Amino acid sequence: MNYSYEGAVPPIGGTLAYPSAYPTAYQGEDVDHFGKPIPELQGSHVIETDYRLFRYSKFALPWLLFIFACAVVLFCLTLWQGGFAALRTIVAGIPRDLEPSYNQSNADGGLSKPVRNIRFAAAVAAIIGSLVIIIVYYANPRPKIQRIFYYACAVLLIIGVVLAVIAFCIDVSRTQSAQKCTTTPQTGIQTCQNKAAYAVVCVVCDAGIALFGLISAVMVALWTKDETFRNTHVGERSRDLAYDNPFPDEAGVQLAVPGIKSVHQSLVFIGLIMLLCTAILEILFSIFLHEFRQRVLGPPWDTVSGQTQTGWPRKSSRLRLSTTIICMGLCLLSFVPYPNRVYVYVLAWLFAGNCVMFFVMFAIDVSDLKKAKNLPCPSLVTCTYDEYNATVTFDFITGCWLVIYVVYEFFYKHGQSTVTTQRAILVPTEEMAPENEPTKEAKGGVVEAPHMRPLLGVEVIEVQGPNGELNVTVVNVTPGSAAEEAQLRPGDIIAHWDEMPIHCKADFAQAVSQARIGSTVVLQVIRQVRVGAAASSQVVYCKLTVRGVPA
Repeated sequence: MNYSYEGAVPPIGGTLAYPSAYPTAYQGEDVDHFGKPIPELQGSHVIETDYRLFRYSKFALPWLLFIFACAVVLFCLTLWQGGFAALRTIVAGIPRDLEPSYNQSNADGGLSKPVRNIRFAAAVAAIIGSLVIIIVYYANPRPKIQRIFYYACAVLLIIGVVLAVIAFCIDVSRTQSAQKCTTTPQTGIQTCQNKAAYAVVCVVCDAGIALFGLISAVMVALWTKDETFRNTHVGERSRDLAYDNPFPDEAGVQLAVPGIKSVHQSLVFIGLIMLLCTAILEILFSIFLHEFRQRVLGPPWDTVSGQTQTGWPRKSSRLRLSTTIICMGLCLLSFVPYPNRVYVYVLAWLFAGNCVMFFVMFAIDVSDLKKAKNLPCPSLVTCTYDEYNATVTFDFITGCWLVIYVVYEFFYKHGQSTVTTQRAILVPTEEMAPENEPTKEAKGGVVEAPHMRPLLGVEVIEVQGPNGELNVTVVNVTPGSAAEEAQLRPGDIIAHWDEMPIHCKADFAQAVSQARIGSTVVLQVIRQVRVGAAASSQVVYCKLTVRGVPA
């Protein structure tokens, strides 16, 4: 969730101090005597920090999405676990379910409970593996860390595939056993309804997890090995080389079909999205089948407490509904692309207050659940608390994630939240202009700095390769120029300008025209190196400082 800001911004921290020769770059101290940032002057522009704007870290978006998902789950659990005669009326209940003791111990809507647990494990493995792959791709850590995570997630997806195949083989011939039964307490007669359609959907989801999980795992493993599935920013390749420290002969060019990385990445993400959707459907319909198990209520069954309603007490349901609605609203407000620092800090304080509400709700739910477990269980029924334990767990998990988000985003990463802006320099007096430069009068007697254009000192041509692709090749390097300092040589093929791929002279001209005077860029070049009689290609990274001349 990185926001950028463009446009003229008034100076920060008081009056700017301009050097006498403004065409050359000048770097001031980090802060002035008052502890405020001093702007950095480059060419005919000033780079300054605008503290009014806030930049989120790259982990803010997945964190907020996870918090939002947890809040939605808690909201749905509150509606699902009874206690609502209507949306306007909250009915007080006891957080426990009563099931007849004579039911089969492994019955779960007519199907086996162990198979349900296997199915849940397969879906969870698929969801965790897919989400971790997406988050790692989005975070873009070092290449070795990316490979470790991708291979580990591929193994996790294979485990989910094996579990899904087991569940499919067990239940594929037992779909007609799914049913929902009720028993009349006075007569003891049991009435059942067939729910085979739900079981069929679960079996189909088993097959889907096995298929999409296997395909996704194989694609991730194979394409991670040949590095065609990897989120690589060219501006960070010098960092990657410094960490991985490859030998010169390991930095050779790997021949690849143009566009193969984008195709492979698209296929992997399509497979992961299909796997995620199938796993979520698997969990939902497994829960539906679990809810088809027989449950009883009323004094004929509960002769001790006379329980007539399952669910939470009114105060717990009201607090959970209000807390989850506030949390979802704050997450949605955080998604708004408005990087004003005051607005973001207000949201941070509201998130902190919402976090306290989650932990208060957790304490109240634990107390209510403990009271329910202390009640005597009737002799004819079995008391279960599984879904209410899940609610308490989500209370605690959501509160913990809110604490991590607030501490990480607004304390640990606070130093990286500022935004830098660029503004044209206007020299206040004529005496501050260079003597050998003609001055240009502007309105109000203000002297405007001359317009600068980038100058690299390199001549390039467009060469067509044997496969028809175009390359930008260096043919001449001016002595003493920025290109010579960057150690560019005639014959070098310029492949990337920072994060921008260079395919033709138009791409190179666009990159040069957009470069800021005094900035440093990383050029990825392909260089032919001759060792004896043999020639080989190597990838070389050149750091080039963009110089400027009056236009």
